[in-house]
This record gives sequence, structure tokens and C-alpha cells, in this order.
Amino acid sequence: MNNNFKPIGFIGIGLMGASFVKRLSELNYLINAYDKRKEKLESLNNKKRVTLCANPAQVCKNCDIIFICVDKTENVKNVVFGDDGIIQNASKDTIIVDLSTTLANETINFSKKIKIEKKSSWVDAPISGGPEKALDGSLAIMVGGEQKDVDIISPILNDIASNFTHFGPVGSGQIVKMINQILVLNNYAVLAEALSFAEAWGIDAHKIPNALSDGHAGSNLLTHLFPRMIEKDFKPQGYTSQILKDLSMVSKLADQKDIPIPITSLTKQLFTILTGKSKANLDGTSIVKLFDKNKII
Repeated sequence: MNNNFKPIGFIGIGLMGASFVKRLSELNYLINAYDKRKEKLESLNNKKRVTLCANPAQVCKNCDIIFICVDKTENVKNVVFGDDGIIQNASKDTIIVDLSTTLANETINFSKKIKIEKKSSWVDAPISGGPEKALDGSLAIMVGGEQKDVDIISPILNDIASNFTHFGPVGSGQIVKMINQILVLNNYAVLAEALSFAEAWGIDAHKIPNALSDGHAGSNLLTHLFPRMIEKDFKPQGYTSQILKDLSMVSKLADQKDIPIPITSLTKQLFTILTGKSKANLDGTSIVKLFDKNKII
């Protein structure tokens, strides 16, 4: 860890954000934290090296590097440009690092706006991996931004990720995150279909991940998600609503370039049905419910 940093700002203490703050505080970073939901901040009350802030502007008052980890593009906008937003106290030294999955065109617009108004910098750094990977620092991060800004935040990224890749200018990280989501979220549906097929034919599904691990079907998702589907473990490590949001973002970007995405479109339909029928905002593994012959959602 690089100890030369001032306190780091962290905005958004959800499933992922709480894991980030815990890891960074345990690595002796000083953190100024904020979340609009007061109950989320209460969970940090006794956390060493963490100072709770009243709003994003207060976070920015004491921090040059500010991480944002919220659930949707409009909340990124509010955090930065709202009445009590980061922009109120931003300066030429401010670097905003958006870990959220945010619309690429909006990311570019946000970057331009704060550069013009405050000469501040923006790095989009969406993540892949759940809360457990955030806790142990084994995430993958896709980065877009100017090289000079990436160089400044690299020591922190190295502490929260096993792999981060700089793809180019602001917005490119978000585009690569969409590629990640195409590969990952379609596999939720594929795994659920495979499990349904196995169970219908009386195959012991628990044996499948190990049996197929060395073949072409082997993957992290087969190893980690498939057993959770078998056990009907739907405790959120992410939410179905967020998956549907990301699939909708992929659709919008594909439309802009007239790219056919038939598989993603079908997966989006499945998650639309799931979120419409389910009363709870469960983990993406709950997609397997749609394959239940008893149709219990």
C-alpha cells in the first residue's frame, strides 16, 4: 500500500462498497465515506480509519481521490453534480473513480462537464467479481481514463484487484464492462438451463462442476454459480434488478452500432420475466426459478 495518499473518498456503501471500505481500511487507508441510506453508514460507525460524511461535497472537501460505487447512472450523476455533490468542492487535483456500471456515453459527458467546470479528472473503472472478491482484493477492473490519472490511482487499484487493465480514454472501461456482462450474464441463463436438464434426467448435478472442469465447459461460473443454483442459494451477491439494468445497457449500446445481440436479448427477456414475477430482489442465480416445472417464483 502507498501511504502517501490523503484520505480516500468512498461513496456508495452497498454490497460491494461495504466490502471495499472494509478491505481498504484493513490496509490502513484513511477513508471518508458516504451513502444516502443512513443505515448503510451505521454499519461503519465503529470501523477504524473510517470517517462518516454528511454528503458527497463533504467527502470531496478532504479527499483528492474519490471512489463511487452506486447502482445506476442517474445516481452517479446525483453524487457528482447534485446540490451537495462532489462538484461543489472539486478542484484540479480531484480524481473521480467510478467503479459503478455506468452508461458509456454518460460517463464521457460527466467527464467533460467536470473537466470544464472544475478541471477535475474522471476515471471509469467498472469491476467484475462479487463482494467476496472485493474483500480479498481479487477483482478484475476495466479502466478508462488519461494515463496520468491511472498512474496516480494505480497503487490503490492494485490493492483491490488482482488484475486491472487500462483500455484507453474515458468510457472505454464501461464498454469493456458491457463485454464482460455479455459473457457473464448470458451464462446465468445457460447454467440454469443445464441444471434443469440434468435434474430432469436424474443426473447428480453436484458432480457436474468437477466432472467438466478440465473440458471446454469448465469455468469460474460453473465452479461458483452452478452449486449455488443447485442449493437454491439466492442470497444476493448482486441483484436481479442490477442484472436487468446491465442487460438493458448492453441493448442500448448495441442499438447505437446496429449490432445483433440475439442471445443477450433472450437473456434480457428471461430476467425481465423473473423480476416481474419475483417479489424479492434476489441474486442472479434465482434465474433457475424460471426452469422450475412447478413454476414457483
